[in-house]
Amino acid sequence: MLFRIALLIMAFALTACQEKTAPPARAAVEASTPDVFFKKNQVEWDRLQQYVGQNPQDINLWERPPLKHALRLLLGPQLDVFKLYMEKTSPLLQDGVLYVQGSAKDEAKGQAYILIDTENRKLEVGLISNGKLEVLSSPGESTKFPKDLKPLLEKLSIRM
Repeated sequence: MLFRIALLIMAFALTACQEKTAPPARAAVEASTPDVFFKKNQVEWDRLQQYVGQNPQDINLWERPPLKHALRLLLGPQLDVFKLYMEKTSPLLQDGVLYVQGSAKDEAKGQAYILIDTENRKLEVGLISNGKLEVLSSPGESTKFPKDLKPLLEKLSIRM
């Protein structure tokens, strides 16, 4: 009987230890997921409006919150390709969403665009190489596509 009581006490102790350590592990995983990140930080997303009309390189736009982290989460290893394709850019413009169109210094290497929906905290990035478009976007509904960028897509041979 004493053995059963000791076994029960050990089982409760192990259960109590597991419950205390499990939530922080789950919280750390959730905090790093793109879905959770894009839903937070509304003030930082709203601040991006102040840069309309400015050149992204002049204001170091890709390194500003929330874009620095959001682009890293969205693009992963393709972040360097995005930055290469954004060496020459339009200013940050607005047509329902904020957007920038860019290209590598040698346009033959590639082009890109970024759509920034500050209201819904969403990004869409298009990477264009050899007439093919690869679109990477944050979860949720599609982002409104600005009229000024439509000619860029019409030139493409394949849309992925």
